[in-house]
Amino acid sequence: MTATPTDPQQFNSSALVKKGKKPSRRGPKMTRPKSRTWFWAGVWLMLLAASSALGVWAIALITRLPPLPKCDDISVFSADSERLYCARQAVVSGSEQDLVAGLRLTGAWDDMHPLYQDSEDVTNRWSKGLFKLAQKRMQSGNLERAVELLGYIPARADIHADANTALERWEAEWSKGAEISTAVTEAVENQNWSGARKQLRTMKRLTSDYWLKDRHRYLGQYIQREEDARRNLIKAKTLASSGNMDSLLEALSLVRQVNVQSQVWPEAKPLLADWTKTLVNYGFEKWEQEDLEGAIAIIQQVPVNLTTEPEAKDLVMFAHAQRLARFNQDWSPSYGEILNLMDAIQAVESIGSESPFHGDAQTKLALWSKQLADLQQLYSATLLANFNQKGSLQQAVEQAQDIGPDRPLRQQAQTLVAHWSKEIQRIEDRPFLVRAEQLADKGDRASLEAAIAEARKIEQGRALRIEAQTSVAQWTKQIQVLEDQPLYSKALDLASKGQLRDAIKEARKIQQGRALYSQSQVSIKEWTTRIQVAEDRPILNEAEELAYQGRLSDAIAVAARISSGRALYSEARSSIAIWDAERSYIESLREPAASDYDDGYDDDEGYDDEDDYE
Repeated sequence: MTATPTDPQQFNSSALVKKGKKPSRRGPKMTRPKSRTWFWAGVWLMLLAASSALGVWAIALITRLPPLPKCDDISVFSADSERLYCARQAVVSGSEQDLVAGLRLTGAWDDMHPLYQDSEDVTNRWSKGLFKLAQKRMQSGNLERAVELLGYIPARADIHADANTALERWEAEWSKGAEISTAVTEAVENQNWSGARKQLRTMKRLTSDYWLKDRHRYLGQYIQREEDARRNLIKAKTLASSGNMDSLLEALSLVRQVNVQSQVWPEAKPLLADWTKTLVNYGFEKWEQEDLEGAIAIIQQVPVNLTTEPEAKDLVMFAHAQRLARFNQDWSPSYGEILNLMDAIQAVESIGSESPFHGDAQTKLALWSKQLADLQQLYSATLLANFNQKGSLQQAVEQAQDIGPDRPLRQQAQTLVAHWSKEIQRIEDRPFLVRAEQLADKGDRASLEAAIAEARKIEQGRALRIEAQTSVAQWTKQIQVLEDQPLYSKALDLASKGQLRDAIKEARKIQQGRALYSQSQVSIKEWTTRIQVAEDRPILNEAEELAYQGRLSDAIAVAARISSGRALYSEARSSIAIWDAERSYIESLREPAASDYDDGYDDDEGYDDEDDYE
């Protein structure tokens, strides 16, 4: 069979012949099938991948951390390493319980324990934390708990020696504080107030906050409370001994201020009962004298719980009911007043028919029952009025007007009716005032006049009339300013140009009572002053020049030409006074003494005095 050109053997032989090489005499070369080659390559590749994965898994297995212990399941049978780990996690909170638990775990380990070195650092840290908590307990006054916490600090902790030292110091301080407290108490029992305070001052030498602040404050208040109680009792005894009922009332008030926890109270309590009985008897005397108001004034000072006799209780109850029934009848009622009146009614209802106060109690009961009905009606009306709407206010007025002239709270009802009627007027008239203000905000003359017309719709006698008239006056002034401002501006312009007389003439066109009148008058006065100064300054300068020349009489005559009321009048009069004094002084120097006329000269032969001086 002839080989085809595509036969590999034929192709190779031909190529060798062309290159001048002899073909091999051996037979055709045998080739391995391609499928088997790929098979073995895949096998080797799979073996390589498997070995790589196995190596990676082995490394991960060797380097992987052991699983963490479950602290919720930890027990005394767990490994010490697991218990130490859980203790470290727990004490992060810093609580006493966790710190104590951690130290109880590691504190017993000696240096032979395998975890001794690992626990050394945490034991010291936990001990310091527990020491701080013990200090806080001590500072708050719980020394017993502080000592207990220090007991959990192991001996191998660095702070163990400091803890023992602190414990000794705390116990010594507690002993000293207790000793001072006992001394203060004994001094108070002996009423030695200065000695008690002296002992209390020594407590300042202690160091803990419990003694420096808490106990010191408490004992200071204790001393003051006992001293005040004793002082009140002594003063009360002095007042009661006078036999005067007013003094006895004051004494009773002082004794009631005595603290029941004080040492004075056992001594004050029987006095309080005796004095109460005396006052009640005095109240009975007042009542028997038909002075019911006087009896009530006395008995109202007596506490209800201090009376024992039935009649005394009725009188005290009646007096306190009278006090509860008093309320303000001039203005809006309150719910508290209703409750007080109800309590007063309940109090007098408890006074039986056999009581000597039954008749008076029934009279008050009838009156207070009517007052309660009126008060409840007015309170209901007040709740409606609080909505501050026209309809609710009208309903409130109607309810209040139902209280007739014969009712006890008629005057209060009429007062509220008048007030709520004014509120209705404000609600009705407020739109006029609001519209007027909106118009006035534009600021021009027409808008201001319209605002005034709108505000004047609020009639006289209405609630907003005064407010409206105030706004009208303000807007009227604004209109006057708009009308007169051109005149005033022109006057200012003329004055700035030096035309002061024309400026004054223009400013005087602003009539009295106008908004700019006062301001224009100030300017007129200023300009007038400037004119007068300009006119009179040359006269005063001329006078001063004459005075400088020694012609004082002429200077005075010239300065006198400045008349009263002129701007420079005061200055001219001052200069005239100075020059007149100078002239008088000079004339006094020119007059010779009387002896000069007689020395060596006869009157007939001597010189003529006047001619001689001339």
